[in-house]
Amino acid sequence: MEAGVDKTQLKKTLSITDRREAIKAAASLAESGDIILVAGKGHETYQEVNGERTDFNDMLILTEMLNLVN
Repeated sequence: MEAGVDKTQLKKTLSITDRREAIKAAASLAESGDIILVAGKGHETYQEVNGERTDFNDMLILTEMLNLVN
């Protein structure tokens, strides 16, 4: 996605490769009225990295992170 961002706008972006940390950052940066979009996995309740599958539910992680910051 970064490849499609204009170089003058790139400094306004944040790139976090760890999905849990990215969701945590989104939750902590969100303000009242903001929308957090967690995209890319759909209905899957697992994450596969380097051929290793682990439990990972985006909605549960986001709920957990929102509860931590509120």
